[in-house]
Amino acid sequence: MAGIPPELIRRFAGLRVVVVGDLMLDRYVTGRVRRISPEAPVPIVEVERTFERPGGAANVAANLRGLGAQTSVVGLIGSDPDGERLRDVLSDAGLSAGSTVSTRRHPTTVKTRVVAHGQQIVRVDRESSDYVDDETARNLIESCGQIDSADVVVLSDYAKGVLSPRVCCEVIRRSREHGVPVIVDPKGSDYRRYTGATAVTPNQSEAAQALGVKHPGDLSYDRARQFLLGELAMDAALITQGELGMTLLLPTRAPVCFSATARAVADVTGAGDTAASIFALGIAAGASFEDAAFLANAGAGIVVGKAGAAAISADELIDLLQRHAPGRASRSR
Repeated sequence: MAGIPPELIRRFAGLRVVVVGDLMLDRYVTGRVRRISPEAPVPIVEVERTFERPGGAANVAANLRGLGAQTSVVGLIGSDPDGERLRDVLSDAGLSAGSTVSTRRHPTTVKTRVVAHGQQIVRVDRESSDYVDDETARNLIESCGQIDSADVVVLSDYAKGVLSPRVCCEVIRRSREHGVPVIVDPKGSDYRRYTGATAVTPNQSEAAQALGVKHPGDLSYDRARQFLLGELAMDAALITQGELGMTLLLPTRAPVCFSATARAVADVTGAGDTAASIFALGIAAGASFEDAAFLANAGAGIVVGKAGAAAISADELIDLLQRHAPGRASRSR
């Protein structure tokens, strides 16, 4: 986009970000299929490789770290072998688990994807979706001490229990008290716990669910603006729409629409994480909501061309903008 200097993206390096949310371990089991099982009509995958990456809020943190930000992670890690593995995966991504809370009450969230010939065959989830109890919520809030000196806070909600109403309310209150913007990547239908956050980044289905709209295609941007920016007192909402791009809602302007930039799609896993991460850094670096949304849309176009929940770098984002910068967004609807 003309008018966005590369210096703004380079400013991401050194920004201090606190990510609070549902940490996950993404495990990939890859191989090939030669035959069908005689026990049931299912393919037999001959495993060739197993690897793990940060998932959920941990993937958001990895995106932020990959873009150069100083990133702290607050969330739950189960007292189990997968929890130890998640700590190692965080360390490999340059992230510290020092602000995480260990618990025996929740297992480490693990999503295991079985992939053969580049095609995901099945996903196996190990998780708990219950909200944390009062003691655990208190421990999580106490682990958020770095909010006071942060440039931006990201609430990464995957409905695995960390972002209870109490945790959200206290994190948003403390952030606002210190003048720190809060960007929410939401989940579920109870958006009132995000009241007072700076901005929210739902996909279209999530936004429709929050407004009680049965079919995402029937979502009204006027109604979404009234609810998110009016009733919940947010400053902006960025609605992601997959191959249709993104739409930015602001209080007193027509919706700003951004066309999707991806030329080839390998995997949409983590695209929302990337968008939320870049949007948050853009705001922290001093960009307008519109410019931050443009950068988020461009970054999502990069990450869907990669396999798995992958992170991107500031150099990749700068390179895309310099080589293939699309035109300025349109205002419609």
